[in-house]
Amino acid sequence: MRKQDGISKYKLNKIAVESLKNAIRLHFDAIFLYENGSFPSALQLSVLAIEEFSKANWVDHYIWSSEVNEGYPDAEFEQRWLKLLYLHPQKQWNFVARDIESYSPKFISLVQSRKLEEKKQDAVYVGLARSKGKVDIDSRISTPARIKQKDAKQIISIVNVELLRICARIEEDDFFFEGGKGMDEVFDYEIYKHLLKWPHKSGTKNNGWQKKNLKTLRGR
Repeated sequence: MRKQDGISKYKLNKIAVESLKNAIRLHFDAIFLYENGSFPSALQLSVLAIEEFSKANWVDHYIWSSEVNEGYPDAEFEQRWLKLLYLHPQKQWNFVARDIESYSPKFISLVQSRKLEEKKQDAVYVGLARSKGKVDIDSRISTPARIKQKDAKQIISIVNVELLRICARIEEDDFFFEGGKGMDEVFDYEIYKHLLKWPHKSGTKNNGWQKKNLKTLRGR
C-alpha cells in the first residue's frame, strides 16, 4: 500500500527494527549491571528496555493496522501519534496494556500511577519529592541507593519473560511481528541462549494472574 504523506514507510520500519534491537541491548546491559551489584542502574536500563520494546511494538502495530485497514492516517494525525513515542509513562503503560489480564494488579497499579517512572528517576537522581508543580522541601531526600536488588530483579524478569515469549512464538509460528519487516529476524539463537541464562521469575506476569483477573472481572 502506498503511503501518501507524513513519515516514510522506510523510516517507520527502521524505527521499529532499531527500537527492538535497542531494547534487547538495554536488557542485556541491565543484566550485566545487576550481576555486578549496580541495582539502581540495572533498574533504570530495564525500564528503558520496556519503553524501547513498547515503541517497537507500537510502530509495528501502526504499520500493520494501516496496511490491512483503510490506509495510513493523514500527516496531522500521524504527528500526534508520533509524539506519543516520546512519552515515557505512555510507553510503559502500552507495554502492560497489550496483555493487561496477565499482570498482577500491583504491577498494573505501579505503571498506571506512574510510580514506575518515578522509580526510574529515583534510580538516577538525588533529590526531593515534587507535588503539584512544587518541590516538597519537607520530603525525604531520595537517593538511588533506595532502589534494591528485588526492584531491579522484578523489572528485568518481566522483560526477559516477554522476550522469551517472542522467541517461542517465532519458533512455533515462524513470525511474531506483523507490520515491521525484519523484526522477527532480530532474534537469533545467540540471543535466545542469553535469555535462557536469566534464572529469576518476576511473579508479576503468568497464567495464574490471567485466570485470577478473569475470575475477578466475571465476579463484578
